[in-house]
Amino acid sequence: MNDGQNLTIKETFNLALKNHQNNNLQDAQNYYQKVLKIDPNHLGAHNNLGVIFKILGENQKAKNCYEKAIEINPNHADAHNNLGLLFQKLGDYQKSKSCYEKVLKIDPNNINSINAISTLLGSCRFDYKSKDDKTSFKKLIISLLNKSNIETSFIFKNAKSILFSDDEQNQLEEAINSDSLLSNKVLQRLLKEELFHLLLQKSTLADIFLEKLLTRLRCEILLNLENSKKDNLNKYFNFIISLAEQCWLNEYLYIQSKKEIDLVNKLKQKIENDEEINELQISILGCYAPLNSSKKINDRLLNYKSSNLLFNDLISVQIKEPLKEKELVKSITTLDVIDDSVSKKVREQYEEHPYPRWRCTNKILSKNFINWLNGEIEPNRIKYNNKFDNPNVLIAGCGTGKHSIQAARYKNSNILAVDLSLTSLTYAKRKTEELNIKNIEYMQADILQLKKLNKKFDIIESSGTLHHMRDPVKGLKVLLDILAPNGFLKLGLYSEAARKNILAAREFIKKKNYKNTSKDIKICRQEILNQKENPLLQKLTYTSDFHSTSTVRDLLFHVQEHRFTIPQISKILKDLNLEFLCFYFLDPIIKKKFSESFPEDRNNVSLDNWDQFEINNPDIFSGMYQFWVRKI
Repeated sequence: MNDGQNLTIKETFNLALKNHQNNNLQDAQNYYQKVLKIDPNHLGAHNNLGVIFKILGENQKAKNCYEKAIEINPNHADAHNNLGLLFQKLGDYQKSKSCYEKVLKIDPNNINSINAISTLLGSCRFDYKSKDDKTSFKKLIISLLNKSNIETSFIFKNAKSILFSDDEQNQLEEAINSDSLLSNKVLQRLLKEELFHLLLQKSTLADIFLEKLLTRLRCEILLNLENSKKDNLNKYFNFIISLAEQCWLNEYLYIQSKKEIDLVNKLKQKIENDEEINELQISILGCYAPLNSSKKINDRLLNYKSSNLLFNDLISVQIKEPLKEKELVKSITTLDVIDDSVSKKVREQYEEHPYPRWRCTNKILSKNFINWLNGEIEPNRIKYNNKFDNPNVLIAGCGTGKHSIQAARYKNSNILAVDLSLTSLTYAKRKTEELNIKNIEYMQADILQLKKLNKKFDIIESSGTLHHMRDPVKGLKVLLDILAPNGFLKLGLYSEAARKNILAAREFIKKKNYKNTSKDIKICRQEILNQKENPLLQKLTYTSDFHSTSTVRDLLFHVQEHRFTIPQISKILKDLNLEFLCFYFLDPIIKKKFSESFPEDRNNVSLDNWDQFEINNPDIFSGMYQFWVRKI
């Protein structure tokens, strides 16, 4: 180490940055401290020193550094953001939220704080003490939902709490079965709420009460149209368009009566035969069926321009975007014919129901892969290696593209994303082009055939894919064959312990002889909702995957599924000579609790300890085991 003597402040700070980037934390710390001896008000040194102390677990020192940077410059966005991340790690969510809000006042488009606050809103529910607090919180959530670069699903629970109080929900529940739901004053206010419209447009609503409300409301709107009560509906036009977008997102999961089906068929024929375009009628039809399901309607609306921007958005969502995906089919290359019988069945499922439909996701600033990795495996850490400055990345099982788009955060990366389903791949490519991401190539391929690429990858991610193969370990071995020496692999596998309710539902489905068709999926969901005395089945209704056709099919009707225990994973990793680096969780409190339970396991890498932790907390991996390993 250069002792830093006879160097300028700038040269010393640059040495600190270089060592910091290379994860030489002690040297970086020393250089930052040298900078501060010369210039006690050096903002970058205070902020970056705080980052190092946070990594080292010296949280009070990190807090002091961030607060000193903020004292010097109250508008230092990075210091406010880093302080928010520290509070979030410590479980002080209110202070964390306040820090992010300060950043967004300084810089409303700060990507780091937008991402951080959306994740925070997804992991905890906030209360407000006064009407002013509620108004301020509502403005924050509306501003976030109006952005296109945010994971809107994270925001829903907090947004719902602002839409209506518990008392108002009780009033709406009583009104659901009334003859005129639209006359309810609470509902009339709700239907004009910008926040409600945004939620319907941007993300699938994972809420049984709102599903019942919207199902009943959709029916009443249709009946009003049939009874020529158009004037009653025009004032709710934007809501109706928003509902049509929600129904498209959940793939028309809401049930409908025989009367509704007859009226919808009649409405569809009327729209097809009318010379004039009636936007209200078309929007109501879009609440029940995709507009592109009628060639006549599709062709008439393709080049139609409305004075209502939201109606134009509905045309884009239900007509133009699916058409774009069909055009993209020719641009997707195929590695080889998919001939494995299980792979063919899985492909068929996702061709019929690409998983999932989505509109928005977080935009993430790119940075060195090792820095991202260390953030996910914290408190464990990997030393910097310039081999990963320009990595080749494989996403094995990319679905509709969220995963591959998130992987674009790895700076200077070249990404190949493969999937069995061509329908999923064209959805993914459309979204990638919309976001102007240039470093992702999509290919239709079976994991079993990937050795035919004749290529090695520095990083491979396969989340939620291997457990749908005939032999997951065989698939894993293929991935390891194409993983470069000392390369990194991220896996996502189902937990046996966390999926007891799924198994109970599968038994229920088998007993009732439901098939994996859209019709049976709808009927089965209603049956599950009616099983009030069965806690395992009722637990399903609170999961996000219970609220769209493709996600329910993936959750309960999948053609192939394996589940694992941590001891099984431990044996697989040992047999294949893989180093376990750590589990990854969105919520940092989980690792905090683990560290409190096993303080001697400083890097959180003992799978025996994690096994015991899961026994004590059986829902901790309710999504999947998400973890990183390294090829030794």
